[in-house]
Amino acid sequence: MVGGLLVEALKSGNSVFAPGREELDIAADRENVIRTIGDFKPDVVIHCAAFTDVDGCEADWKRAYLVNGLGTQHVAEGCAEAGSTMIYFSTDFVFNGKKGRPYSEADNPSPLSVYGESKLLGEYYVSHLLSRFIIVRVSRIFGRNGRNFSSVLPWLMREKNRFILTDDLVNSPTYADDLVRATVFLLEKRVLGIVNVCNRGECSWYEYGTKVRDILKARDVELVPVRFSGFKKGQAERPCYSVLSTRLLETIGFSMPDWEYSLAIYLKNFHPQKF
Repeated sequence: MVGGLLVEALKSGNSVFAPGREELDIAADRENVIRTIGDFKPDVVIHCAAFTDVDGCEADWKRAYLVNGLGTQHVAEGCAEAGSTMIYFSTDFVFNGKKGRPYSEADNPSPLSVYGESKLLGEYYVSHLLSRFIIVRVSRIFGRNGRNFSSVLPWLMREKNRFILTDDLVNSPTYADDLVRATVFLLEKRVLGIVNVCNRGECSWYEYGTKVRDILKARDVELVPVRFSGFKKGQAERPCYSVLSTRLLETIGFSMPDWEYSLAIYLKNFHPQKF
């Protein structure tokens, strides 16, 4: 979802190489990763590959650490040898959600899940193996070609008329198109370090679903708010409040739109309005 949009945004005026897993398995073939990066000698490597299924990571923790941790280490090693700047997409799930206020880049991570731990391990490798890197922390990405719940909920509302959504897990939705624009901005400004990137505002899944329903005028769709603790059996622990502060991004000179505005743009462009 994000990688494809980045290719579109960067291919004009740049030489872009975007291998898929079949060409470059970051977790299974360290030597090929390092050799490939060395042969291409990129100015920048944007690392979009990840195992992002939160519950899947809990069930298959070995794969989670292999892809999100060790795979990221391999990419970072390749960047170190080639002298490339690396951009790594991380997550709000590196935090435990107990702060009660938006998290800044300076807050200490304390993940609750295997997914969060494996992504934090990736951050560790990037920050310890490289001097030139950007760790971009994001949350709840939605957009075209997305296969996550945030992206497909509008389609699901055409097939089902009743949804159970949590109202006690709060973070900031991130529109993939906005994320790509912010990433290109950080590249052009040669920013280094950790930067939070998400749309302004915050919401629970219930509030997000309600906004989708309202924009699409799906009046027959019933949304039922529940507590995550009521049906989390077999699921990974989630931070209850993992909103990311974007004050640093705004100080640098880039302002993200409100999530409701970007959600309306997404639905207008990629989903029919009438039910």
